[in-house]
Amino acid sequence: MKNKDGATARMVARSCGHKEAVRESRRAERYFGKWTKSVEPCALRLYDFLSVYCDQFIETFQHLDADQSGMLARDDFIEVLRNFHIKLPDDADIKRTVSAHVREGTIDYREFLSGHKFIHKQFLMAAYESKKKKKKKKTSGTGGRRQRGKTKVVMPICMQDEGPRVSDGGPPAVYVKKNVHVTDLARFNRDSQPRHPIEDDSRWYMTAPQPPRVHFHNLVRARDVNSLRAAFTFAPEQPNRTSNSAVTTNDNSSHPDLVDRFYKTPLMVACSRGDLDVVKLLVSAG
Repeated sequence: MKNKDGATARMVARSCGHKEAVRESRRAERYFGKWTKSVEPCALRLYDFLSVYCDQFIETFQHLDADQSGMLARDDFIEVLRNFHIKLPDDADIKRTVSAHVREGTIDYREFLSGHKFIHKQFLMAAYESKKKKKKKKTSGTGGRRQRGKTKVVMPICMQDEGPRVSDGGPPAVYVKKNVHVTDLARFNRDSQPRHPIEDDSRWYMTAPQPPRVHFHNLVRARDVNSLRAAFTFAPEQPNRTSNSAVTTNDNSSHPDLVDRFYKTPLMVACSRGDLDVVKLLVSAG
Protein backbone atom coordinates (compact mmCIF):
# COMPACT_ATOMS: atom_id res chain seq x y z
CA MET A 1 0.00 0.00 0.00
CA LYS A 2 1.31 3.43 -0.99
CA ASN A 3 0.32 7.02 -0.32
CA LYS A 4 -0.42 9.67 -2.96
CA ASP A 5 3.30 10.29 -3.40
CA GLY A 6 3.94 6.61 -4.13
CA ALA A 7 5.82 5.92 -0.90
CA THR A 8 5.21 2.86 1.24
CA ALA A 9 4.97 2.87 5.02
CA ARG A 10 8.55 1.65 5.34
CA MET A 11 9.82 4.44 3.10
CA VAL A 12 7.99 7.07 5.12
CA ALA A 13 9.33 5.67 8.39
CA ARG A 14 12.88 5.61 7.01
CA SER A 15 12.66 9.22 5.84
CA CYS A 16 11.52 10.27 9.33
CA GLY A 17 14.27 8.28 11.04
CA HIS A 18 11.97 5.93 12.99
CA LYS A 19 13.99 2.71 13.21
CA GLU A 20 11.37 0.77 15.16
CA ALA A 21 8.67 1.62 12.61
CA VAL A 22 11.00 0.58 9.76
CA ARG A 23 11.59 -2.77 11.44
CA GLU A 24 7.87 -3.43 11.99
CA SER A 25 7.03 -2.36 8.42
CA ARG A 26 9.62 -4.74 7.00
CA ARG A 27 8.22 -7.55 9.14
CA ALA A 28 4.69 -6.84 7.91
CA GLU A 29 5.83 -6.83 4.30
CA ARG A 30 7.53 -10.19 4.71
CA TYR A 31 4.50 -11.69 6.43
CA PHE A 32 1.82 -10.46 4.06
CA GLY A 33 4.00 -10.87 0.99
CA LYS A 34 3.82 -14.66 1.35
CA TRP A 35 0.12 -14.88 0.52
CA THR A 36 -0.78 -11.69 -1.34
CA LYS A 37 1.10 -12.95 -4.39
CA SER A 38 -0.88 -16.23 -4.56
CA VAL A 39 -4.30 -15.29 -3.11
CA GLU A 40 -6.57 -12.86 -4.89
CA PRO A 41 -9.61 -11.03 -3.48
CA CYS A 42 -11.93 -12.78 -5.94
CA ALA A 43 -10.76 -16.16 -4.61
CA LEU A 44 -11.42 -15.06 -1.04
CA ARG A 45 -14.96 -13.97 -1.91
CA LEU A 46 -15.55 -17.29 -3.68
CA TYR A 47 -14.35 -19.27 -0.66
CA ASP A 48 -16.55 -17.25 1.71
CA PHE A 49 -19.60 -17.99 -0.45
CA LEU A 50 -18.75 -21.69 -0.63
CA SER A 51 -18.33 -21.86 3.14
CA VAL A 52 -21.77 -20.34 3.80
CA TYR A 53 -23.65 -22.55 1.32
CA CYS A 54 -21.50 -25.66 1.68
CA ASP A 55 -24.40 -28.01 2.47
CA GLN A 56 -26.45 -26.85 -0.53
CA PHE A 57 -23.47 -27.31 -2.83
CA ILE A 58 -22.76 -30.83 -1.60
CA GLU A 59 -26.42 -31.81 -2.02
CA THR A 60 -26.46 -30.49 -5.60
CA PHE A 61 -23.14 -32.12 -6.48
CA GLN A 62 -24.25 -35.48 -5.11
CA HIS A 63 -27.45 -35.26 -7.15
CA LEU A 64 -25.36 -34.85 -10.33
CA ASP A 65 -22.79 -37.45 -9.26
CA ALA A 66 -24.56 -40.65 -10.29
CA ASP A 67 -21.95 -43.14 -9.05
CA GLN A 68 -21.14 -41.07 -5.93
CA SER A 69 -17.44 -41.07 -6.75
CA GLY A 70 -16.91 -37.52 -5.54
CA MET A 71 -15.84 -36.39 -9.02
CA LEU A 72 -17.77 -34.09 -11.35
CA ALA A 73 -17.16 -32.88 -14.90
CA ARG A 74 -15.55 -29.47 -15.14
CA ASP A 75 -18.34 -27.91 -17.22
CA ASP A 76 -21.05 -29.29 -14.93
CA PHE A 77 -19.16 -28.03 -11.91
CA ILE A 78 -18.92 -24.47 -13.27
CA GLU A 79 -22.58 -24.58 -14.32
CA VAL A 80 -23.60 -25.40 -10.75
CA LEU A 81 -21.61 -22.44 -9.53
CA ARG A 82 -23.35 -20.16 -12.00
CA ASN A 83 -26.80 -21.48 -11.03
CA PHE A 84 -26.17 -20.36 -7.48
CA HIS A 85 -25.89 -16.78 -8.75
CA ILE A 86 -22.21 -16.53 -7.94
CA LYS A 87 -20.34 -13.57 -9.29
CA LEU A 88 -17.57 -15.64 -10.80
CA PRO A 89 -14.19 -14.17 -11.69
CA ASP A 90 -13.10 -13.62 -15.25
CA ASP A 91 -12.39 -16.58 -17.49
CA ALA A 92 -8.64 -16.29 -16.95
CA ASP A 93 -9.07 -16.15 -13.15
CA ILE A 94 -11.55 -19.01 -12.99
CA LYS A 95 -9.27 -21.19 -15.08
CA ARG A 96 -6.38 -20.46 -12.73
CA THR A 97 -8.56 -21.22 -9.68
CA VAL A 98 -10.13 -24.41 -11.01
CA SER A 99 -7.13 -25.73 -12.96
CA ALA A 100 -5.42 -27.04 -9.84
CA HIS A 101 -8.43 -29.31 -9.17
CA VAL A 102 -8.96 -30.66 -12.70
CA ARG A 103 -7.97 -34.31 -13.14
CA GLU A 104 -8.76 -35.84 -16.54
CA GLY A 105 -11.57 -33.36 -17.10
CA THR A 106 -13.18 -33.94 -13.68
CA ILE A 107 -13.05 -32.07 -10.38
CA ASP A 108 -13.15 -33.41 -6.84
CA TYR A 109 -15.86 -31.10 -5.50
CA ARG A 110 -15.19 -31.88 -1.83
CA GLU A 111 -11.55 -30.94 -2.24
CA PHE A 112 -12.57 -27.74 -4.05
CA LEU A 113 -15.00 -26.78 -1.27
CA SER A 114 -12.22 -27.18 1.31
CA GLY A 115 -10.24 -24.40 -0.45
CA HIS A 116 -6.82 -25.83 0.37
CA LYS A 117 -5.42 -25.31 -3.14
CA PHE A 118 -6.47 -21.73 -3.89
CA ILE A 119 -6.63 -20.12 -0.40
CA HIS A 120 -3.82 -19.54 2.05
CA LYS A 121 -4.15 -21.76 5.12
CA GLN A 122 -4.54 -18.83 7.51
CA PHE A 123 -7.85 -17.91 5.77
CA LEU A 124 -9.31 -21.40 5.95
CA MET A 125 -12.13 -22.17 8.37
CA ALA A 126 -10.09 -25.06 9.74
CA ALA A 127 -7.52 -22.56 11.03
CA TYR A 128 -10.07 -21.29 13.58
CA GLU A 129 -11.20 -24.70 14.81
CA SER A 130 -9.77 -26.39 17.89
CA LYS A 131 -6.76 -28.47 16.99
CA LYS A 132 -6.62 -32.10 18.04
CA LYS A 133 -3.59 -33.26 19.92
CA LYS A 134 -1.45 -35.68 17.97
CA LYS A 135 -0.75 -39.01 19.57
CA LYS A 136 2.86 -39.78 20.24
CA LYS A 137 4.27 -42.49 18.06
CA LYS A 138 5.71 -45.52 19.74
CA THR A 139 9.46 -45.70 19.61
CA SER A 140 10.73 -48.31 17.24
CA GLY A 141 13.29 -50.91 18.13
CA THR A 142 11.48 -52.48 21.06
CA GLY A 143 9.65 -55.01 18.92
CA GLY A 144 6.40 -54.46 20.76
CA ARG A 145 7.97 -55.46 24.05
CA ARG A 146 7.45 -53.44 27.19
CA GLN A 147 10.35 -51.17 27.98
CA ARG A 148 12.23 -51.63 31.20
CA GLY A 149 11.71 -49.12 33.95
CA LYS A 150 8.20 -48.20 32.84
CA THR A 151 6.35 -50.70 35.04
CA LYS A 152 4.69 -49.21 38.11
CA VAL A 153 4.50 -51.66 40.98
CA VAL A 154 1.77 -50.95 43.50
CA MET A 155 3.30 -50.81 46.95
CA PRO A 156 0.91 -51.28 49.88
CA ILE A 157 1.14 -48.53 52.50
CA CYS A 158 0.69 -49.61 56.10
CA MET A 159 -1.56 -47.19 57.89
CA GLN A 160 -3.33 -47.10 61.20
CA ASP A 161 -5.86 -44.91 62.92
CA GLU A 162 -4.63 -41.90 64.84
CA GLY A 163 -5.98 -43.48 67.99
CA PRO A 164 -8.84 -42.78 70.37
CA ARG A 165 -9.42 -39.53 72.16
CA VAL A 166 -7.47 -38.76 75.31
CA SER A 167 -8.95 -39.04 78.77
CA ASP A 168 -10.10 -35.40 78.93
CA GLY A 169 -12.07 -35.74 75.69
CA GLY A 170 -9.52 -34.00 73.49
CA PRO A 171 -8.22 -35.20 70.11
CA PRO A 172 -5.85 -38.19 69.83
CA ALA A 173 -2.48 -38.05 71.52
CA VAL A 174 -0.67 -37.18 68.26
CA TYR A 175 -2.18 -33.71 68.63
CA VAL A 176 -0.19 -32.10 71.42
CA LYS A 177 -0.76 -28.75 73.05
CA LYS A 178 1.00 -25.80 71.48
CA ASN A 179 2.78 -23.44 73.83
CA VAL A 180 1.15 -19.99 73.64
CA HIS A 181 3.19 -17.10 74.98
CA VAL A 182 1.10 -14.62 76.97
CA THR A 183 2.35 -11.06 77.16
CA ASP A 184 0.83 -7.65 77.76
CA LEU A 185 1.20 -5.82 74.46
CA ALA A 186 0.49 -2.52 76.20
CA ARG A 187 3.80 -2.95 78.08
CA PHE A 188 5.95 -5.12 75.87
CA ASN A 189 6.14 -5.44 72.11
CA ARG A 190 8.72 -6.01 69.42
CA ASP A 191 10.32 -2.59 69.88
CA SER A 192 10.02 -2.51 73.69
CA GLN A 193 11.10 -5.91 74.94
CA PRO A 194 11.71 -6.88 78.58
CA ARG A 195 15.32 -6.79 79.71
CA HIS A 196 14.91 -10.21 81.32
CA PRO A 197 12.26 -12.90 80.78
CA ILE A 198 11.30 -12.78 84.46
CA GLU A 199 10.40 -9.12 84.05
CA ASP A 200 7.44 -10.09 81.87
CA ASP A 201 4.86 -10.92 84.57
CA SER A 202 1.89 -10.67 82.22
CA ARG A 203 0.80 -14.22 83.00
CA TRP A 204 0.13 -13.21 86.64
CA TYR A 205 -2.75 -10.89 85.83
CA MET A 206 -3.79 -11.96 82.30
CA THR A 207 -5.99 -14.93 81.47
CA ALA A 208 -4.06 -17.39 79.37
CA PRO A 209 -5.90 -18.51 76.21
CA GLN A 210 -6.82 -22.13 75.70
CA PRO A 211 -3.78 -23.73 74.03
CA PRO A 212 -4.63 -25.28 70.68
CA ARG A 213 -3.72 -28.85 69.88
CA VAL A 214 -1.38 -29.26 66.90
CA HIS A 215 -0.05 -32.39 65.22
CA PHE A 216 3.47 -33.13 66.36
CA HIS A 217 4.60 -33.11 62.68
CA ASN A 218 3.88 -29.40 62.49
CA LEU A 219 5.72 -28.69 65.74
CA VAL A 220 8.83 -30.53 64.56
CA ARG A 221 8.79 -28.80 61.17
CA ALA A 222 8.32 -25.39 62.77
CA ARG A 223 11.11 -26.12 65.34
CA ASP A 224 8.75 -25.16 68.16
CA VAL A 225 11.16 -26.21 70.90
CA ASN A 226 9.09 -24.81 73.76
CA SER A 227 6.00 -26.79 72.77
CA LEU A 228 8.02 -29.96 72.23
CA ARG A 229 9.78 -29.60 75.57
CA ALA A 230 6.43 -29.13 77.34
CA ALA A 231 4.76 -31.99 75.47
CA PHE A 232 7.36 -34.74 75.66
CA THR A 233 8.19 -34.89 79.39
CA PHE A 234 7.78 -37.98 81.58
CA ALA A 235 6.23 -38.31 84.95
CA PRO A 236 8.83 -39.59 87.48
CA GLU A 237 7.04 -42.89 88.01
CA GLN A 238 6.47 -43.51 84.27
CA PRO A 239 8.46 -46.60 83.18
CA ASN A 240 10.19 -46.81 79.85
CA ARG A 241 7.94 -48.14 77.11
CA THR A 242 9.00 -50.13 74.09
CA SER A 243 5.59 -50.19 72.43
CA ASN A 244 4.94 -47.97 69.41
CA SER A 245 1.46 -47.00 70.55
CA ALA A 246 0.69 -43.42 71.49
CA VAL A 247 0.48 -43.19 75.28
CA THR A 248 -0.28 -40.13 77.35
CA THR A 249 1.61 -40.12 80.63
CA ASN A 250 -0.42 -37.37 82.25
CA ASP A 251 -2.67 -34.49 81.35
CA ASN A 252 0.16 -32.24 80.17
CA SER A 253 2.71 -34.59 78.61
CA SER A 254 2.84 -37.30 75.96
CA HIS A 255 5.13 -40.23 75.40
CA PRO A 256 7.96 -39.34 72.93
CA ASP A 257 7.51 -42.68 71.12
CA LEU A 258 4.00 -41.93 69.93
CA VAL A 259 3.45 -42.66 66.25
CA ASP A 260 1.22 -41.16 63.59
CA ARG A 261 -0.94 -43.02 61.10
CA PHE A 262 2.17 -43.87 59.03
CA TYR A 263 4.08 -45.26 62.06
CA LYS A 264 6.45 -42.28 62.21
CA THR A 265 7.69 -40.98 65.53
CA PRO A 266 8.70 -37.34 66.21
CA LEU A 267 12.34 -38.46 66.16
CA MET A 268 11.90 -39.92 62.67
CA VAL A 269 10.39 -36.67 61.40
CA ALA A 270 13.23 -34.62 62.90
CA CYS A 271 15.87 -36.95 61.41
CA SER A 272 14.25 -36.78 57.96
CA ARG A 273 14.52 -32.98 58.10
CA GLY A 274 18.12 -33.05 59.35
CA ASP A 275 17.34 -30.85 62.37
CA LEU A 276 20.10 -31.77 64.83
CA ASP A 277 18.85 -29.57 67.71
CA VAL A 278 15.37 -31.08 67.67
CA VAL A 279 16.87 -34.58 67.40
CA LYS A 280 18.98 -33.98 70.51
CA LEU A 281 15.95 -32.65 72.37
CA LEU A 282 13.84 -35.71 71.52
CA VAL A 283 16.66 -38.13 72.36
CA SER A 284 17.11 -36.48 75.74
CA ALA A 285 13.37 -36.86 76.38
CA GLY A 286 13.74 -40.61 76.17
